[in-house]
Amino acid sequence: MRLGSFQIYTYYFKFKQYGGQMLRTRSFAVAFSLALFGAGLHTAQASLNTHQTGNEAPATQIATVSTSSTSEKNPSSDLAAKGSESMVSLPLPISRALEQGLVLESQFNAESGLTGWVLSLDGQFTLVYTTPDQRTLISGALINEAGQNLSERYAQQYFPKPDIALLEEATYISVGAPKELNLPDSATAPVDANPNSESTSTHAESGAEPAIEQAIEAKRVIYAFFDPNCPFCHLAWKAFQPYIDKGVEIRWIPVAFLNPESRDKAAAILQSRNPEDELTESMRLFNTEQQPTAALKETSRRQLQSNMKLMQRFGIQGTPGLVWADENGELKVRSGMPKLGDFSHITGLPEQPQTDPELFRFR
Repeated sequence: MRLGSFQIYTYYFKFKQYGGQMLRTRSFAVAFSLALFGAGLHTAQASLNTHQTGNEAPATQIATVSTSSTSEKNPSSDLAAKGSESMVSLPLPISRALEQGLVLESQFNAESGLTGWVLSLDGQFTLVYTTPDQRTLISGALINEAGQNLSERYAQQYFPKPDIALLEEATYISVGAPKELNLPDSATAPVDANPNSESTSTHAESGAEPAIEQAIEAKRVIYAFFDPNCPFCHLAWKAFQPYIDKGVEIRWIPVAFLNPESRDKAAAILQSRNPEDELTESMRLFNTEQQPTAALKETSRRQLQSNMKLMQRFGIQGTPGLVWADENGELKVRSGMPKLGDFSHITGLPEQPQTDPELFRFR
């Protein structure tokens, strides 16, 4: 399992917009291993979701701004090809990013006169923007006046699409993989009608193995990045339950960025002898003093770091972060708690009834 090479910075600010389906609580930023202007370049990856329209889904998200400390104004130039950029002609914030080891993949014209830039480091991609005066670098999700996440559209257009097979490297807890009963041959063999026949024997006498359960192919597999302290992850877990009962498999990928307690709660799940039961217990006791915690071991720390790197690779900007392949095998990525009607599209099943009152506001 590969280890992530970036650090996690936590910010404490609150932004609530009621009626707009947007809620930001303690938010996070994933930073590349560099320093710009005496601070980290905090990246805010855009979701690759092609289905989310209208207002942004509720999620724990990030948005940061970096401003250059000089009044120097550098003219920008179009890139003829990757690697052909001139350090002199680029905006100073971008030039400084490249000096720290990032690679400029492409640039494009963004809304409101901004210039968009796709940067990469060790296979990780991020969107940043510079203002028309080229002095200020903006890292975060661009939301227009209609509440649409423009960064999602830009990421879909300009990011290289990752292979969903990369998520096999994640440390996840599989919930809902359907089972079928595998009966031994003796259990299905015809029974001799003659009780005195020498061929007649009981199941125990024949030495046959007891029936065992074997996993069969799920109707659809969905990867879900979650933080144990994320309220929207808790709600998504509830909303997925009726679909799990219908044969959908959810592979829950723990990350920990909201606060130090997230690490301890994730550790309790990862280090349990039965992670699936521990995940269920953690969700059942969500946001209570009884929610399970454990001291974080080094192995779990590396697993969380690797999971966070994969979350970054798929451009997920908030939790829950959902990744799946649709009926055509096309990769889909979505950040935030979906509307209840969208779970049908995500799972590929007819919409299932939801009875939990906490979910009603997502109708």
